[in-house]
Amino acid sequence: MMQYIPEVLAAILVTSTLFLLIVGAGSLVALIQGAGVLRRLGRASSTDFSALLLKSPLVPGVSVIVAARDASAESRALVRRLLDLHFGRHEVVVALDGPSELERDRWIEEFRLVRQERNVREDLPAKAVRACYVSRDPIKLLVVEKDAGGEADTYNAAINASQYTVLGLVDPEAEFIPEWLLRLILPMLEQWDRTAAVCAVTMPPAMTDQSQSMAGRIGALETLRRWLVRGAAFSEGHKFVPISGACILAKRDAIVAAGGFERGVMELFLALHERKQGIAFVPDPLSWSRPAATIAEVLHQVQYDQAQLAAGLRHGGSEAGSAFNALFCSRVIRPLVETVALVLAATGLAIGWVHPALGGLVLLAGAGTGMVLSMAAVVLREIAEPGSREPGYLLRLFLTAVPENLGYRQVRNLWLIGGFFRRG
Repeated sequence: MMQYIPEVLAAILVTSTLFLLIVGAGSLVALIQGAGVLRRLGRASSTDFSALLLKSPLVPGVSVIVAARDASAESRALVRRLLDLHFGRHEVVVALDGPSELERDRWIEEFRLVRQERNVREDLPAKAVRACYVSRDPIKLLVVEKDAGGEADTYNAAINASQYTVLGLVDPEAEFIPEWLLRLILPMLEQWDRTAAVCAVTMPPAMTDQSQSMAGRIGALETLRRWLVRGAAFSEGHKFVPISGACILAKRDAIVAAGGFERGVMELFLALHERKQGIAFVPDPLSWSRPAATIAEVLHQVQYDQAQLAAGLRHGGSEAGSAFNALFCSRVIRPLVETVALVLAATGLAIGWVHPALGGLVLLAGAGTGMVLSMAAVVLREIAEPGSREPGYLLRLFLTAVPENLGYRQVRNLWLIGGFFRRG
């Protein structure tokens, strides 16, 4: 029986190697497709926010909704930034999910809130509203205090309290410019009957202190691959869903018809796809994820993104969900197969059951294809947007693909496996 173990082990490793090579080839095709989409969209995009028409009362109003996680300084700072958005008619609706008396008082003190009687619609299921507040200052802010029910329930409560026909959402970890509402309303106005939502996300600014460190460059490669594939490439195939750092506009009626939020933004967009609703992608510099400065921050971003992705991949029975099979392979099955193959190869080499050439081939299929993908992403981004990065930084980013895949990649596989099964 023992004499067959080397043969079985070799067969497993060969099969794993072929799988890794196939997934890598598919990822490369997706990167090329994403670069092509970016090049096409870049030719048609505009960063002109001066059109007075967009501030006209004829343009639909926007309710920017926020499901406040807590009363932390970060949550309150996000609302402050949203109050500075440029638009003709808009409001910021903040829903508080079962806050304690201390948390509620922090919000009241920060924004000088006073209680206001208001009839809140019940278009979507949500826990009971305790009270509504508005500010004594001249700001367009509505705060809704409700019984605890979770993030999705809090979003539904904010939607019920909103007054405008278009809703705005911002990823809690996003950086954005004040004009993003003006830019995102354009694609919706141009094809109002066919566009249910518009989403904007791009790469972080070219030169930051974080981008000079090794961890910062590894984080930039993560963001770049995600943006090219799940942003640009998926938008071409009508499979686009929001990614980390995105700003979103969506029709209120479309969200209500889709049943509102069940778990998160990912599943909501899959529900919109299932209902054949059009979703536009805008790659302009309007919104982006915060650059990572340390490996701990890179880990946080990977786990945050994987938790959101996992929620969408668990969305069963929908047409949009079935289109994510390739993504499931690359983000869940591939890390698992690669990790097991590396462990088996290392064990087999130590015992003498695996030929060194086969062990090297396993490493090449994983780390080698990873280097190719990261280097290709850097080159394709420059082809799609020439001159977007300083040449010296591009070279450093290109060469970072080597250490990224010899050490970090193997640890990242464990993060991805754990992140998929972690409820977030």
